[in-house]
Amino acid sequence: MTHWYHLQKTKTAAAALALMLVSSSWTSVKAQISLNVSQTTLGAVIQKIQKQSKYQFTYDDNLSKMQVNAVQVKNGKVEDVLNKLLKNKGVSYVIKDGIIYLKKKEITTTPSTQQPRQKRTYKGTLLDENKEPLIGATILVKGTNHRAVTDMDGNFTIETDEPAPVLQFAYLGYKTMDMAAKEGHNVNAQMLPDSQALKEVVVTALGIKREKKMLGYSVQDVKADALNTTGDPSVTGALDGKVAGLQMNTSSTGLGGSTKITIRGNSSLTDNNQPLWVVDGVPFTDNQSSDASAYGGYDRGGTSLDINPEDIESISVLKGANAAALYGSRAGNGVIYVTTKKGSHKQGFGITYNGNFTWSKVAETIPMQKQYGQGSQGATVYKTDEDGNKTLSSELAFGAPLDGRMEPSFLGENIAYRYYGDKLKDYFNTGFSQFHTVALGNSDEKGHFRLSLGFNDNKGLFDGEKLDKLIVDLNAGRTINKYLSTDSKISVSRMKAENRPMTGLNGEVAQLLLIPGNVRLQDLQTYTTQDQLHRNWFGPDMQYANPYYVRHRFQNSDERWRAFGYYGANVNVTDWLKFNAKYAFDYYRTRIQATDLSLGNSAVSIPGRHWSEIVTDDNMSRSEENNFEHNISFLFLGDNQVTKDLRLGYNLGANIMYQKYELLSAATKNMLEKDNWIFNTGYQLTNASENGHERSMYSAFGSLQLAFREYLSLDLTARNDWSSTLPKDNRSFFYPSASVSYIFSDFMRSINHSLPAWMTFAKTRLSFAQVGKDPNPYNLYNTRSYTYENGIRVPIPQTVKKNSNLKPEIKSSFEWGLEMKFLENRLGFDFTYYYTKTKNQAMLVDASAPWTQQWVNAGKITNKGIELMLYGTPVKTKDLKFDLTMNISKNISRVDELANGVDHIYFNGDGNMPVKVGAKAGGKLGDIYANNLIKRDADGQMVIGENGLPMPVTSSDAGGNLEQYILDHPIGNIEPKLLMSVTPSLNYKGVSLTAMFDMRFGGDIVSVSEGMATAVGTSERSAYRGEYKELNGVSDYYMVVPGVTADGQVNTKEVSAQSYYSNIGLYKSQKGYAEMFIHSASYIKLKELALGYSLPKSVLKKTPLTNVKLSFVARNLCFLLKHTPGNPDGGYDTSMFSQALDFAAVPYTRTFGFSVNVGF
Repeated sequence: MTHWYHLQKTKTAAAALALMLVSSSWTSVKAQISLNVSQTTLGAVIQKIQKQSKYQFTYDDNLSKMQVNAVQVKNGKVEDVLNKLLKNKGVSYVIKDGIIYLKKKEITTTPSTQQPRQKRTYKGTLLDENKEPLIGATILVKGTNHRAVTDMDGNFTIETDEPAPVLQFAYLGYKTMDMAAKEGHNVNAQMLPDSQALKEVVVTALGIKREKKMLGYSVQDVKADALNTTGDPSVTGALDGKVAGLQMNTSSTGLGGSTKITIRGNSSLTDNNQPLWVVDGVPFTDNQSSDASAYGGYDRGGTSLDINPEDIESISVLKGANAAALYGSRAGNGVIYVTTKKGSHKQGFGITYNGNFTWSKVAETIPMQKQYGQGSQGATVYKTDEDGNKTLSSELAFGAPLDGRMEPSFLGENIAYRYYGDKLKDYFNTGFSQFHTVALGNSDEKGHFRLSLGFNDNKGLFDGEKLDKLIVDLNAGRTINKYLSTDSKISVSRMKAENRPMTGLNGEVAQLLLIPGNVRLQDLQTYTTQDQLHRNWFGPDMQYANPYYVRHRFQNSDERWRAFGYYGANVNVTDWLKFNAKYAFDYYRTRIQATDLSLGNSAVSIPGRHWSEIVTDDNMSRSEENNFEHNISFLFLGDNQVTKDLRLGYNLGANIMYQKYELLSAATKNMLEKDNWIFNTGYQLTNASENGHERSMYSAFGSLQLAFREYLSLDLTARNDWSSTLPKDNRSFFYPSASVSYIFSDFMRSINHSLPAWMTFAKTRLSFAQVGKDPNPYNLYNTRSYTYENGIRVPIPQTVKKNSNLKPEIKSSFEWGLEMKFLENRLGFDFTYYYTKTKNQAMLVDASAPWTQQWVNAGKITNKGIELMLYGTPVKTKDLKFDLTMNISKNISRVDELANGVDHIYFNGDGNMPVKVGAKAGGKLGDIYANNLIKRDADGQMVIGENGLPMPVTSSDAGGNLEQYILDHPIGNIEPKLLMSVTPSLNYKGVSLTAMFDMRFGGDIVSVSEGMATAVGTSERSAYRGEYKELNGVSDYYMVVPGVTADGQVNTKEVSAQSYYSNIGLYKSQKGYAEMFIHSASYIKLKELALGYSLPKSVLKKTPLTNVKLSFVARNLCFLLKHTPGNPDGGYDTSMFSQALDFAAVPYTRTFGFSVNVGF
């Protein structure tokens, strides 16, 4: 099997990686040999052995004509074959790193006075086909054990006592060559690529490396140099846009916000669409820690932030059930497999430093109107204090035109009544991030070692917003002997964040949207009165909050410690059978604290309550989460050359998984000491609760691989899981997969049929798979639960009926692909069509009293789509290389069935939200439904009522069933119609320029932010006010709303602009019309740009440095196409509901800076 799962050696400028791969390549050549030869020459037998294996031979040319013994061996070890061939022939051999060294045995004689042979030194340079230095190549004096390795410039020096030495040059991916060395002359050689050796290897299920061309399903690989060109501190941010079919939705919530990753679209009715993360073969939990909502709370990001991108060697994305079948139920949504760096191969230790320094600035905000200021009905509104002083007093921006006249502000100071700038830009600071990684490593034929330290310090856009990370990673392995080797890893991290921004309606961004243009931010910085009452642009009893008050009176922090690692042992049982055992663990503890020295949200929800009445309602909440998981796995791996043309590989293994989750939370209020936030100073314990669960799964799995002549392969897998979250009768579930790969270009060559000169490679593949998924813990039986409220233990009401007959969810997947390469791999594409069906989902449906909902297995969702990866090298010369890569994907998700008696489902959104997101049976997943719809005529024109305002669709208009009418008329859908990224890369000598354009076409988003600002008159949309005049005794700005009357006539009824915008707006009312604020979520964005320069090796060779690269980096530079007024990725968390909304999101932010990469 190791013949299949060998390492690829690609050309690189890092000697460390080159030598590591050379030292590891010996594992790829072991094979069983079958020979039946009579007496013949050694050279002839060597050719037969090389045809059945990947061994290379090194020997003196004179030995090739030597007669050897007759041999008859079937499926024998190469050592057995050589022992029989060379018995009594006076020839010895040594096998090392996949090379067999043959040498005549030295004849022992009595000492003589003959002088020893003089050693001579030979020097030279080794270049590749482009006359670039080959780093880490092996030079061997044939017939001896004298060897050397090329340095960073391709130079080498070798000593030998051979009088006429022949040097043999070997480098993975290049044809081995010999050259005679002459004393006094430099040996300058140039090697050519070996097209048969340049085999692309990817990581597949269970971490097994497979030759990509033999796979029958889609796997896309991203190498380290392409992964993080701009120094993104988040691995999810670095991966975004680099894999076809992978969609990222990152919440716009400040530092370390959550990212939702979906592979091939949403397929879950419970919004559980995240793939499984696997790091070095071990499952890695990526839970999202967030209590963010449309009303408030904080997004604390996902735990994938605990991975240092600078520690990553490559990422393989296993996209479908076919690729991930052996990982079991957790891999139903695909797998993101991370391979970390193992250490450099060089004398002494290799040391690297990577530093990134970036600054972030708000780039684009929702456009706001600049013509009208604070007031109502087209005029300024004043209030008079007890001393007779007048000040401006209105929460709205429907006042008089901003003409610059002097007016008293809300602080009583006379200032110019004019526009004072974009609050959404001016409020924010310039963010700064620095990320340092230092790594120390070494590897040789006996093992590898790498220790890294990463530190990331971030200061956000908001005052006091901070996030820092410290990650220590140790990866080591050792070959004990030819039978046993070990491998281990431990990663310890600590992340701490302070004062993350509050999301939604009560957050700072929401308040900034509402501030009239004539209000100065500098005045709002005095956010309390002398009596410590809340102060904004209207007064302490105002229902709108001062953003500075929110920032400084609502404090929060969170801290996470994590330890992750494994220890593995590998046993070479025989040449064709290996055994692997591994113990892995993942533990993290999160502590979260929120303090509220403010008025609290109750002032908004309790009518008539004065803000000053509750100024002392301070609160503190704290929670601690503990997450633990361990996995114990055993795996047998076999590989047999059954016949000359047929190879058999097989795996058989088992896994034991155990998880434990604990949550302890409490809250108190009315603190006795305002600066000492501990429970002991709280006057009253308002809440205390403890929660948690345990979960285990036992698994057995196996796979079988058959390969015929290296152009036709068949893969079969099977897995059975026993889950603790399922009832006894349904606890065991089985699922298989099968895939076929057919390389018809290699087939044509095997029958001596010539292909067009422009065609290099052509392959088709076909696969089918099933994956089972168990439900979450504790959904089988109803139990009693209690909590503490205001110091009293109270039962938690049970409203959901559990189901003791739950079954596992089953996802079936079909996939077909075509891959072709042209012009010696200068141009190529990889196309995939897929179809998946997910059924038996555990979902909540309405239930009869006393329950409100119950768990059932129901529903069927189908996903179908295409993926296309295009790549090419249009320009390639000695000094200049231009590469272009494109990733394109399209997915359609449909809900074919729901539960019996259920025709629709909502994923989130309550009656106070302007929209809901869900699906109905027979419809698309992710439809957006408005709570209120505007009545329209047959031509789509708005129907205007007698009051001059748009008329809503009523129950009578909907035939008595308004909800069904709304379901039949969705206003949009969250799913994009096409995702695309384009990455051009230019390299000229030491200069590199790389960019990435991220594109999304289709899908919709409702700008609640724009709807809120429109309702109060601050948005650019509300700038049109019509004509100021008196109508029916009331002076105001009046306009005519476009549309028709109920009888089909053109509307001519005048209505005040304030009435119209307040009517359609979305603030503090469900009466607004979301359809007025829905936009296409399509965009084209310049997401990444990196301009780098690597110092020439001629400059570095006299220094201890091996490489130095300086780069200018930038992320999210600009939108080249955008339809939304705000950020198209404006969600407050990772739910499908949030994906439909721009709800007071943190504005779009541009990042730029520089990076330094140094190697010793």
